[in-house]
Amino acid sequence: MIAVVPERKEEIEHLWEKYDPEVALTKTKVGIHIQAEDKKIEIDPKVFEVFWLICFSGWKAIECYTPAVICSASGVATCQFTLQNDENLGEFEREYKERMQVVQALINADNASEVAWPDGVPRPASDRSAFEGEQDKVRFDLSLFAATYVLFHEFRHVILGQEKERPSDLREEEVNCDVWARDFVTAKLEKYAEENNHSYQDVLRKRAMGASMFALILHEITPFLVQGGSSQYFSVRDRLTAIVANTPLPDNDSFWNFTASILVGICRQKHIPIDVPCCSAKDLARELLKLI
Repeated sequence: MIAVVPERKEEIEHLWEKYDPEVALTKTKVGIHIQAEDKKIEIDPKVFEVFWLICFSGWKAIECYTPAVICSASGVATCQFTLQNDENLGEFEREYKERMQVVQALINADNASEVAWPDGVPRPASDRSAFEGEQDKVRFDLSLFAATYVLFHEFRHVILGQEKERPSDLREEEVNCDVWARDFVTAKLEKYAEENNHSYQDVLRKRAMGASMFALILHEITPFLVQGGSSQYFSVRDRLTAIVANTPLPDNDSFWNFTASILVGICRQKHIPIDVPCCSAKDLARELLKLI
């Protein structure tokens, strides 16, 4: 958490000391198990393999779908038209979908070792320097960011519980935790940017791309039958919208190209026609969120 948000190191340490949650690894079982109570965060070790695989696979959405996003933004052709007429899409998309199928197999396994790891995806590692290629280093960074959003989300449950501030509506609590995690990671990034001679937009873009990966994780780990919402959660669409839709970056920023590509991938998995006229990547992302 500190590595992702170093400018808030003292705050994180203070909050962690104040609320002092026990972090416990549980026995691996079917599904995704990561939950927080007032004094405890429980995590199935398999969770981090799942997150890693989702993030490394999600990056493939750029290769598959960014051409269609850019064609839409430039007014050359709608996203749907480009996808239907891209002769090279099949090979790229097949690999993307196969990796996402492994994600679901891993989620549904009670023994992660029984699921064959997909070719071309490195095993989880804790050190960025273990990767030589720049693409893998970016994937590593974004997987770390996305996992950290999840940890901040769970830590927020701990805070709300100990402060007796949990809403009566469980769905409100989940959205509160989603938004709190996003805001904690982005609210004071200007300090980090200045101290490290980065532009504010560059730092926001990378952290926001991590949020998009977090959104993809939420989609992939939410069982299909409750993606439309339940007594505990608002719909996946509403949660994803709260996380990414209002990111303050220009309409055709590479963040929006990336996020729209991820959302195109979700629509393609669900066989949802992308009936959207030519528009900016930002507007396309927002329209795709409505379709999910």
